Amino acid sequence: MQSKLLLGLFLAAVITNANATSTISGSFDGGGKTYGTSCSGGSESQAPVFLLKDGATLKNVVLKAGAAADGVHCEGSCTLSNVKWPDVCEDAATMKGGSGKTMTVSGGSADKADDKVFQHNGKGSTIKISGFTAGSIGKLYRSCGNCSSNGGPRYVNISNTTISNASAGVAGVNANFGDKATIRSITVKKGNSVCIEFKGVQKGSESPKVGEKWNTAACDVSKSDVTYK
Repeated sequence: MQSKLLLGLFLAAVITNANATSTISGSFDGGGKTYGTSCSGGSESQAPVFLLKDGATLKNVVLKAGAAADGVHCEGSCTLSNVKWPDVCEDAATMKGGSGKTMTVSGGSADKADDKVFQHNGKGSTIKISGFTAGSIGKLYRSCGNCSSNGGPRYVNISNTTISNASAGVAGVNANFGDKATIRSITVKKGNSVCIEFKGVQKGSESPKVGEKWNTAACDVSKSDVTYK
């Protein structure tokens, strides 16, 4: 037992002092400590601070302001529990897992995201967000509008979540790719858009915005599901 405890403390120390991506298999509990690498503004070529292998869990971690890089990458199914981003660098977390895989986000928070918090690349996969709190952000969620070999569908479920200000809307989905956002019991700033439909395109083009929608195949949300403050 003592050897296992010492090993766990050693691994935590290695990750705490890392200046490159830390790969997590199994479960890692950061104990509320702060971890980071660097931040190159909005560069999309940045490596993540944490790379989660299929089935991995990351919990009780704070990604350092000014050093959160491309946040967390999820290669398959993964769980993010009480993960906090006080200042998002590029994206907070990116779902790369494919068909049938799920990224589960339970609790946690994000602030100061110029663009989006959760980026969804993996086709046929799902992101589930519950009990999350966001401050001043662009979008909480966006399914990739112009990935290489782009397509869908991608699914997101957002519930019991409070957002102080989402200047570009809570969720953006590509209706033409069969994406679907299911949104229940959220609180947002008055005047913020909730679910926005886009037309997904291939890499090299910009994904055009269709507009905010309610009760559609792509935007499964009613005005009764939203509280404005």
